[in-house]
Amino acid sequence: MPHRLKHALLTVAAVVFLIEAWLWDLTIALGHWVVGLLPWREFKATVVRIVQRLPPYGALPLFLIPFVVIEPLKIIAIEQIAHGHFFRGVLAFIVLKFVGVGLIAFIFDLTREKLLAIGWFASFYRWVVKWRDKAHAFIEPYKVAVRARIADLKFRISEIRRRLNLSAGKGGVMELLVRLRARARKPQG
Repeated sequence: MPHRLKHALLTVAAVVFLIEAWLWDLTIALGHWVVGLLPWREFKATVVRIVQRLPPYGALPLFLIPFVVIEPLKIIAIEQIAHGHFFRGVLAFIVLKFVGVGLIAFIFDLTREKLLAIGWFASFYRWVVKWRDKAHAFIEPYKVAVRARIADLKFRISEIRRRLNLSAGKGGVMELLVRLRARARKPQG
């Protein structure tokens, strides 16, 4: 495989992996927030007690429930796309992806200690974390370059604004258009 193609594929894979990891972290926080909104304190406490009492292999099926529920619904979303309901299908797929990752992340957060007591699961978890760290290291130079370009662009925009005497809080582009219009209407002489 040519080096450039391999590098491009690795970059795409790393970016996808990091997006999934970002969604994972975001949805854990969102899941905790949503559960915090539920008014059923006793219900939430009961669920936590049940999860804490489960043996490690008893927690595993709980972790897999979102796959069983969400994946068939994703197939229906894809079917919607195939039958000409593109926006409905894509929207459903995106929502299901977000909800699925959120549920899995939230349940994993609740069952983490139990699941990591299972040897093969702990090994798999360490492998995923290792690859996440490698993806971050692989993408970091690109992130630095993008941040540098954004900083340069912001500096150039501020220089243009300064040269055109545009203040940050006053009208921006509209102020510039008014000035240009007034200058164009000013009699030459």
